[in-house]
Amino acid sequence: MRVISVLMQNYIGGPQVRAVAVAEKLLERGVRTVVCAPSSSDNPLEEYVRGHGLEFEGFFMPGLREFRGLGDVIRNFIWVLSIPLTVIQMMMIIRKTGAEVVHVNGVLNFQAAVAGFICRRKVVWHLMSSLYPPLVIRIMMPLVRFIADEIVVIARGLATYYLPGGDGYTIIYEPVDLERFRPSLYADRRDQIRKTLGLSPSETVAACIANINPVKGYEHLLKAVPAVLEAVRDFKLLIAGDIPENQRGYYGKLREMVEELGIEGAVTFLGRREDIPEILAASDIFVLPSIAEGTPISILEAMAMGKPVIATDVGAVAEQVMDGENGFLVPPADPDELADRIIEVSLDRDLRESMGRASLKLVKRFSLERCVDEHLRIYRS
Repeated sequence: MRVISVLMQNYIGGPQVRAVAVAEKLLERGVRTVVCAPSSSDNPLEEYVRGHGLEFEGFFMPGLREFRGLGDVIRNFIWVLSIPLTVIQMMMIIRKTGAEVVHVNGVLNFQAAVAGFICRRKVVWHLMSSLYPPLVIRIMMPLVRFIADEIVVIARGLATYYLPGGDGYTIIYEPVDLERFRPSLYADRRDQIRKTLGLSPSETVAACIANINPVKGYEHLLKAVPAVLEAVRDFKLLIAGDIPENQRGYYGKLREMVEELGIEGAVTFLGRREDIPEILAASDIFVLPSIAEGTPISILEAMAMGKPVIATDVGAVAEQVMDGENGFLVPPADPDELADRIIEVSLDRDLRESMGRASLKLVKRFSLERCVDEHLRIYRS
C-alpha cells in the first residue's frame, strides 16, 4: 500500500513528528508513505523525513498569514491565487507516487484533499488543533464531510470542537515512542547531560519544548519567571524549539522581553534540538503555556519521561494532564497562575515525584504502536 501524508508546514512540530513516526513504523508493515509539505530554500522537515528513511515531495503552497497589515493581505491574496496550482501539483504527486491513500493533516489542508477526491483516491482528513475561529470551522466542515472517506480527530475534546453533536469520525490520540522516551535509558547520565547544558545538579529545571510561535504563549511563560525566581532562586528554564522563518520577529521580541524582565541568567533558548529525551531527562518539570492546542506530543514525551506537567487548559490537553494527578492545568494567558503552579511543584519534591509516577502510568494509552495500528486499520478499511 502507498500513502501520501500531506502537511501544511515544513518545520518540525507535533503533526510532523507524528506523521514521520507513524510512517516509519508502517514501513515495517509494508506501507510506503511519502511525506509531502511546502517547498522552501530552508526546509528542515525534508531533512528530518529523509533522515528517518522516508521519501519526501515538496510542492508550492504559500502560507496563510494573520491580517496585520497590507503585506499580509497581499500574501494571502497570492495564497488564494495559488490554490489551483497546488491542487494540480498534488494530483501530479498522487499519480507519480501511485498513492492509494491521501492523508491530509489540518482542516485548512483542502488542496490535497480536493486533489485526492479528483484522482478518486481514499482521503483521510486528520483534524488536530483548536486554533481556528468558529467561522472557519463552519465553512470548512461541510467540505471535510463531503470529501473525506475517513475523518480522524486527535481527541474527544477536539471532536466536539469540529463536529458538535456529530458522528462519523475516529479518534486517534497523538502518539509517543515509549521505547525512545524511557527514563531508565538516561537515569545514570542525568548529571552529565545537565553539565553539557550548563546546568548544575542542584538547580530546579523546567523545560518548555515547542516551536517558537505566538500560539505557544511564550510571552506568558516569560512573564511568570520573575515571580518564580523570587521563590525558587536556583530556577532555570530551558526553551527548545524550531524558529520558523516567519516567526523570526516574534523570536526577537521574546529575546527583548528576557532582557527587559532581567531574567537572562535563568532562561536559555536552545533552538531546534534532536536530543529531546536528554533535555527532558535533565529537567524536573515540563511547562507548556499555549493559547490553543490539540493534544501536544511534547506533553506526551514529558509524561513518558516521568515528568510532572504544567500546561494551559486548551484544546484537549485535559485528556493528557489530569489536574492534580500528573500535573496542573492553568488558564491560558495567565502568568500569575502559571507562576504559582511552577513554584508549588518546584518546592515540593514529593509532589514532583508522585506526579511523575502518575505521568508514567497515564501515558501508556498514547503509545506509538497503538496509533500505528489505528492508522493501518483506517487505511485498509
